[in-house]
Amino acid sequence: MPKPSAIVACALALSAGAALGEPAVVGLARSYLGPDSTLDAISTVHCVGTLERVDPDHPEGGTARGALDVVFEKPLRQRLVVRTEKTSLTTVLDGYDAWDYLEENADPSKFELKWLSAGDTKTLRANTLENLYFYHGLKGPAAVEDKGPATVDGVACERVDFTHGPGIVYERYFDRDTGRLVMTVRGPETIRESGEIVVDGVRFAKTIVSVTKTPSGRDLVSTVTFARITLNEPVAPGLFDAPSVIRPGKPKAAPAPAKN
Repeated sequence: MPKPSAIVACALALSAGAALGEPAVVGLARSYLGPDSTLDAISTVHCVGTLERVDPDHPEGGTARGALDVVFEKPLRQRLVVRTEKTSLTTVLDGYDAWDYLEENADPSKFELKWLSAGDTKTLRANTLENLYFYHGLKGPAAVEDKGPATVDGVACERVDFTHGPGIVYERYFDRDTGRLVMTVRGPETIRESGEIVVDGVRFAKTIVSVTKTPSGRDLVSTVTFARITLNEPVAPGLFDAPSVIRPGKPKAAPAPAKN
């Protein structure tokens, strides 16, 4: 899931970032999100909204729409549910385990459970960390690297790369004056945020627009719009447990006969 953003600028941010041995603009960006004490005290983030996707290579399908519900919990848990008219897809990360669970809304007995590969799990772990730790949480001298000034959308920015591992890099562009996140690049994906939702003194993006290229080279646009964000909400027991493939009321398969 993409990074939230917020606004509370503070002159102390520059020295705070330097004291942590990270680019000064990272401290400024955190103060733009909210006070350090508030950010560090966040243990869960629960976002509810909608997802729209427009694929120019398949215009006959029109705009695909779905309801979105995502929960992040420290240290590294995420549960994302995208429900469309016909199906519901649940993607879960629980530490080092991750899976997709797809079922038909009209007939839940029709489902598919797929455990994610090591590479996909690492990518999901990086996404979860980015959404819970607000530009902190990476270890090692090469994890956060200041790439210098750049101009994005006419704004004087500082580019900072957050590297989670080989091929997993969040290339972020921060307004050099305020610390506001202007743009994020993640591989072939470009992400921009707009609007605000204020929650407990922290302001999150209202809308997140992601753009990637289709096989024909045209823009595939996905738009997430949040209706509600809740912080430090108690998490229901078992929320991140792997689903059972045994359905209530359905008989278990008979065991194979013993071989003589």
